[in-house]
Amino acid sequence: MDEKMWLVVSNRDDRDEIIAAECEALTGKKPVDGIAAGGSIERVCQAAYLRAGVRTIATGENLESLCAAIREGPFDVDDFRIKILDFAKRIDKPKHEVIVALADAMPNGRPKLDHPRHRLLLLSHATGFTFGEIVAEPDRSYRRHDSKPYRTSSALPSRLARSLVNLVAPSAQTVLDPCCGSGSILLEAQAIGLRAYGGDWKTALVGMSRKNAAHFGYDIKVEQVDARTSTQPVDAIVTNLPYGKGLETSEEIIRGILQQARILAPVAVFVADCDISNWLRDAGYEKIELFLVPKYAGFTRYVYRAWR
Repeated sequence: MDEKMWLVVSNRDDRDEIIAAECEALTGKKPVDGIAAGGSIERVCQAAYLRAGVRTIATGENLESLCAAIREGPFDVDDFRIKILDFAKRIDKPKHEVIVALADAMPNGRPKLDHPRHRLLLLSHATGFTFGEIVAEPDRSYRRHDSKPYRTSSALPSRLARSLVNLVAPSAQTVLDPCCGSGSILLEAQAIGLRAYGGDWKTALVGMSRKNAAHFGYDIKVEQVDARTSTQPVDAIVTNLPYGKGLETSEEIIRGILQQARILAPVAVFVADCDISNWLRDAGYEKIELFLVPKYAGFTRYVYRAWR
């Protein structure tokens, strides 16, 4: 376990599939037991579900060998704070005792709990322990969008919307949400530097998206248009397909949206309330990935990433 960089993934909940997909999209590496080893940390700042990019300092099969490796290595740091993530449940003593042992292994260092210059991390995994310095973290800018002034009952949570955009962000510069609703996906795309375009067939929803974009100072073009006839070509489409009670939709409408999306972009991310794999294949998509995202009371979102 001697990789120079680690990405620690917060995948200890029921969103594992979308978390792992986002991690691989942003870092180029699949996480194993919450860790993506050797991946890029460049895009950690825009992540929804990654915890940190970590520079490895020392490794050990147990805490004793880890502390020995820290003492022997050319590592001298001052003003530090240590955090522990016991992913593998290998620590059998109080955490404060472990932190003291690690600090003692750095005799020239000085702990500083408030505003430390260096934030250090002890991570347990299947084969032992890794000790490193946190060098990148998500900016969590999606949180500010939780306060958007206009929303609907079916609006995606900002954090989930960010992760959906991240599934295409590494290769896309322009994104279209043809069923934009109140604009959750548009806000996240614009926030990470993509050019976002939106459309919806309802006047009220177009107005909501425009007002939400203006509230955060984003220049987003939102048009009133049927998603089946949208003509805006982009690098990627990311959309929450219409579903649920009170929405004017049908299988025919959804199929039409999928067919037009395939024309407009080489890759798309679709959120649905059921299995639409066959509809995607019928629309001409050749490669399809599915990520299940549990919501509540037995309801599950079906998130698809599809390439034409």
